[in-house]
Amino acid sequence: MFFKAREPSQEQIQMLMQLYAQGQLDDLIDEALRLARKFPKAAQVHNILSVAYNAAGEYHDAVTSAEQAIRLQPDYPKAFLNLGNAQANLGEQDEAVESYSQAVRIAPDFAEGHNNLGCALIELGRIDEGIASLKTAIELNPDYAKAYNNLGGALLDIGCKQDAIASFRRAIELNPNYAEACRQLSNLITFNPDEPLYKQMRGLLDSEEQTDTQRMHLLFGLAKAEDDLGDLDQYFAYLQKGSRLHKQLSGYGIEEDRELFKSIKASFATPVPQLSIPAVDTEFNPVFVVGMPRSGTTLVEQILSCHSRVYGAGEVPTLERGLEKIGWYASAITPAQLNELRVHYMSWLKSLKVSESHVTDKTTINFRWIGFILCAMPEARIIHIKRDARATCWSIFRHFFDGNGHGYAYNLNDLSEYYKLYVDLMAFWEEVFPGRIHHINYEALTEDQEAQTRKLIGYCELEWEDRCLDFHLSKRSVSTASHLQVRKKMYQGSSDVWRRYEAHLQPMIRQLEGL
Repeated sequence: MFFKAREPSQEQIQMLMQLYAQGQLDDLIDEALRLARKFPKAAQVHNILSVAYNAAGEYHDAVTSAEQAIRLQPDYPKAFLNLGNAQANLGEQDEAVESYSQAVRIAPDFAEGHNNLGCALIELGRIDEGIASLKTAIELNPDYAKAYNNLGGALLDIGCKQDAIASFRRAIELNPNYAEACRQLSNLITFNPDEPLYKQMRGLLDSEEQTDTQRMHLLFGLAKAEDDLGDLDQYFAYLQKGSRLHKQLSGYGIEEDRELFKSIKASFATPVPQLSIPAVDTEFNPVFVVGMPRSGTTLVEQILSCHSRVYGAGEVPTLERGLEKIGWYASAITPAQLNELRVHYMSWLKSLKVSESHVTDKTTINFRWIGFILCAMPEARIIHIKRDARATCWSIFRHFFDGNGHGYAYNLNDLSEYYKLYVDLMAFWEEVFPGRIHHINYEALTEDQEAQTRKLIGYCELEWEDRCLDFHLSKRSVSTASHLQVRKKMYQGSSDVWRRYEAHLQPMIRQLEGL
C-alpha cells in the first residue's frame, strides 16, 4: 500500500530556495505553483510563493499566497511577515503594521519581524514606536546590519545626526558591502582624501560582484565625496552615471506623466460639482503644503507645525490612496466619488488622535490633485511653494529619492519637461479655482521671514504666535531630504547654489528659461 505525501520533500524545498538565491524568479514561481497544486495544504510552499511574488513585484499575488499560507497554518510568523511585506509594497502601511505585529506576537524573538514593523511604523509617522521596534530587532540580533541602517534613517528624521552616523557606520562594519548604508553615511559626513569610506566605496564600485542597484547607491555616494573634495567634473560624472542607472532600473518614461497630467486636466474640462458641506464646524482643517520637491515645502510645514493649533503630519500617501480607491481616472468625477474621497481622508485625520485643529499634509505631489481636494474638502487650505526653477531642478537632480515616486528626477531633460508640466498644471488650477490657493515664493520667504509667515498664518485663519519664527527649534520628526536644513535658522542664498555647477547644466537652464 502506498500513501500519498502531504508535504513536499526537503529536497524539493531546497530546490525552491536555490532558485530564489539564484534570482531565477520565473522558474521559482512555476515550480512553486506546481508544488502548490500537488500539495495544496503545504503552508510552506504558499509562503515561498509569496516570497517569490514579492521579489517579482507581483504584490497582489504575494498577498493571496501569504493569506493562503496563514489559513493553512495560523501561527506562521514568516507568512505574516511576507503578507506585511506585500502590503507595505502596495502602500497599505496600516495593514502591514497589523501583519508584522501579528508576526512578532506569535514569535517575540523574530528580529526581522521587529525590523519590518519598525519600518512600517516610521512610514506612518509613528517615529518613536518605529525606533523602539528597530532597537528591539538589534537587541535580538546584534549583527543585524539592515536594522542598523534603518535605525540610522529614523534617527536622522528626529535630528539625531551623530547617532545616525554611528548607526550607519555600524551597519557597514557588519556588512562591508552594504552599498545603501555607504550612500546614506556619505550624505552625513564631509569627505577628505583619507576618509576610509571613500576608499571603501571606490573598491566596491570596481568589484564585478556588485548588482546594478548596489552600483547605483555607490555612484551617488561617490558623487557626494567628489563634491566635498572639490572635483566637480568627477562629481558630475558619478552623478550622471548613478542617475542613468536609477532611470534604467525604474523603467521611467516622461510620457507616463504627460498622459497623467492630461488625464487630470480632462477630469476638470467641465465644471465638477462640489460637495455640500453641512453647516457645522468640521473637526479638522486639512492644510495641504504642495509644490515641487526641494522647493521649501518642508520649511513651510515646519513653520506651521510650530503653531499650537497645528499638527504636522509630514508626507503621507493617504490622499493618493483614496484617489486610487475611487477610480478617479475611469470616468467623470461624481459627487459620490468626492464624498468617498472625503470620508477616506477625514477618517485618516481622526485616526491620528491629535488635539490640534489644523493638520498639515506635506506630500509635495499633491499639487496634482488640488482640484479633487478643493471639491471634496472645500474647507481645505492649499499652500503652494515655488522656488527658482533652476535651484529647484538642480536640487532634485542631485538628490537620491527613496522609492519609485520621482522617476523624472534622474534625467535632466525629463526633469525640465516635468517641471513644465507642473507649471502648466498649477496655472490650470489657479484658473479653475481662482483665489483658493495661497502662493509662497521661497526666496521672498527667506528674505522677509516675518512678513511672509504672518501672511501664511493669516491664510490658515490662525492667531499669530511668535514661536512660528523659531521653526528651527522644533523637535518634531522630519522624514524628508530636508531633515538637516530645517534644524537651522533660515538663511538666504540657497537658491544660488546651482551656479557652482552651471557649466554642467546648460541644456537644463535653457529649457527652464522664463519659468
